[in-house]
Amino acid sequence: MKILRLFLFQVVIYTADVEEAENEFNAGCLTLKLEQAFLGKLDSGNIRNRIGKKIRNKEVLSDEELMEFIVLPLTYKGTEAKQEAVKEAVELAKKIEDKKEQTFLLSGILVFADKIIDTETAKYIMEVMRMTQVAELFLEEGREQEKEKIILNLYKLGMELDRIAKATESDIDKVKQVITRS
Repeated sequence: MKILRLFLFQVVIYTADVEEAENEFNAGCLTLKLEQAFLGKLDSGNIRNRIGKKIRNKEVLSDEELMEFIVLPLTYKGTEAKQEAVKEAVELAKKIEDKKEQTFLLSGILVFADKIIDTETAKYIMEVMRMTQVAELFLEEGREQEKEKIILNLYKLGMELDRIAKATESDIDKVKQVITRS
C-alpha cells in the first residue's frame, strides 16, 4: 500500500505580540508547513525614521519600503502602541505628494491593521483617502483649465489649430471646442 502525503506551504505574518509559533501542522496525510514572518523582529524605529526621512525629502519609496510602511504599525507590541503607530503612519502618508501612492499606503494600512484599528481611526483613514481623491480631482481640473488658457493664448498668437493640438497634446476637436467657447 502506497501512502500519499500532501505538503502545503503558507506564509503567516505575526504581529509584534507573537514571538514564536509552530512552523508545521501535521494531520496525518496532510502536512502544512508555514513560512513565518515575525514583525516584532523588525526595527520599528529605524524603519519609521528611514521612511519618514525619504517622505520629507520627497523621495520615491521602493516597493519594499512601501510594504515596510504598511506593516509598520504591526511591528509594535500592544494594541495601544499599534494604534498610535497607525495614526503616525497616516499623518506621514498625508505628506506624500504622489496621490496614488498615498492612497495605496492608506488602504494597505487599513487592510493590514484592521484587527487593531478602532472605528474612529478607520473612519479617519477613509476620510483622508477621500480627501486625497478630491484633491486629485481639483488638481486635474486646474491642469485642464491651464491647458485651455495655453490653447487660447497660442490661438491668439496666430498658431494653426493642428500645431496647437500637437503643442498641448490635445486632439483637434478639443482645441476647436476651447476656441469656440471663448
